[in-house]
Amino acid sequence: MADPRMDCETNVLGTLNYLEAARHCQSKRFVFASSGAPAGEVEPPIHEELPPHPVSPYGASKLAGEGYCSAYWRTFGVETVCLRFGNVYGPFSGKKDSVVAKFIKRALAGQPLEIYGDGRQTRDFIYIDDLVRSIRQAASVPDIGGETFQIATSRETTVGELVEKLVPVLNRFGVSDIQVEHGERRQGDVQRNFSDTAKARKVLGWECQEELDSGLEKTISWFLKK
Repeated sequence: MADPRMDCETNVLGTLNYLEAARHCQSKRFVFASSGAPAGEVEPPIHEELPPHPVSPYGASKLAGEGYCSAYWRTFGVETVCLRFGNVYGPFSGKKDSVVAKFIKRALAGQPLEIYGDGRQTRDFIYIDDLVRSIRQAASVPDIGGETFQIATSRETTVGELVEKLVPVLNRFGVSDIQVEHGERRQGDVQRNFSDTAKARKVLGWECQEELDSGLEKTISWFLKK
């Protein structure tokens, strides 16, 4: 939101550079890390056939990436597969600034957890191991060039509910006196967001396995060991 031009140069031109490399190297398959953000503010669950109406520059940049993937498949024969990830969390997310990693880092630093708005906005939180399995499937399942898949849990969790799950787990790990604050709602944030993953289940043979409660425990454990 702070620098839309940088976002465009990174996500749009960056994706184009990768696609050009794949074309010239005659790569068999190109898997694009997209997002639910191209769908925009719609009545969930999000599915692959919804007309996209992104509300943020980030969503617009990911939609442009999907468009280039489609063009390179149809024009140059690069087998592109787009995966629209939910909100990813898990071990090795120390440099991520998404909500789960951010809340854990702030709690460990003794800083308050800031919820933007009233906390009723919803997200679809997917554990990293499930995400990696989807990428492996997208890279290897035959005859899926040009396809797009929603990769998430098909479950809707409010940010407030996430905090209610996260704080007790942190307490069990010895992190106490956690303060929660509410700030202004952010521009470009959609209110509801979760995905229908039926297509991924049918075509890729993939579905989410990790529950949010156990995933949060594994994630906090990794941060504490780190």
